[in-house]
Amino acid sequence: MHKKIAKDTNIMQHANEHSLPKGIQAIHCKYGLWICKFSRASHGLPTNPAKMSMRHFDFYDLSHMFDGHGWYYSPDGKIQEVEKGDGILVTPGFKHKYGGYKEFYIEDAISFYGPVADSLVNSGIIKNGILKIGQARRLLPIIELAMDHSEDSQLKANIELQKLLLDLYFENKNTVASENPVFIRLLEEIKKTPERYWSLEIMADFCNLSVSQLKRVFNRRVGMTPKNYVDCLKMQLASEMLTEKHKTVKDIAAALGYSDPYHFSRRFKELKGCSPLKYISRFIR
Repeated sequence: MHKKIAKDTNIMQHANEHSLPKGIQAIHCKYGLWICKFSRASHGLPTNPAKMSMRHFDFYDLSHMFDGHGWYYSPDGKIQEVEKGDGILVTPGFKHKYGGYKEFYIEDAISFYGPVADSLVNSGIIKNGILKIGQARRLLPIIELAMDHSEDSQLKANIELQKLLLDLYFENKNTVASENPVFIRLLEEIKKTPERYWSLEIMADFCNLSVSQLKRVFNRRVGMTPKNYVDCLKMQLASEMLTEKHKTVKDIAAALGYSDPYHFSRRFKELKGCSPLKYISRFIR
């Protein structure tokens, strides 16, 4: 395996620049993105920002505060509140600090490296700061894959991490309302009424566009088709609803406009990689 890694001279030079930890496999170098460490349900103590020194990492780090209350301090001197469901994404060398505010900062976190991550920075997809992730523990499926050292599992973990970073970028993307205020209202209406059946024709009529124009606007603005956008939004809402113990899969399916729970479960599995029940058993505390 070491011989295989050594053949990828350019990649290994890049790896050495970042002083990578031990344990890199050939599949990591070939793919160009690899997870170097992770944590689950780590509890950060409440901390006074004034008493904590600035720090930086030698790697990329994505922290998801799925519970608690926190703060985040960036080099510009601003202290921002971190709410339950927020994430913090930082790049190598970026000076920052964060911690619990009067409560524990309870996080799942993934640290990673690689030229793919560098490319995501160059394209504006990875940015330092706070981002919305939601209360569902979306890092856990990736962490579970990363725990398996087989090449297949490592590759899947890398792919799922890259997909999550892309999803978070599009979910958090600030769209300029002045460019198409009607389209912005459509996105807001879809979020407010997830139980509604949003066909291409209904969405196109809402925006006073043709179906082909609507598809182009969706692809340009959110990077996916209208149907995938609606489905991804519904499945993200479903992930958060599954954290509520009193709600059944049937209840959630109905709340999201699915008359058939089986159809909902099948679509959830297609987008999330496992059934709703398996998601509860594996990823919900």
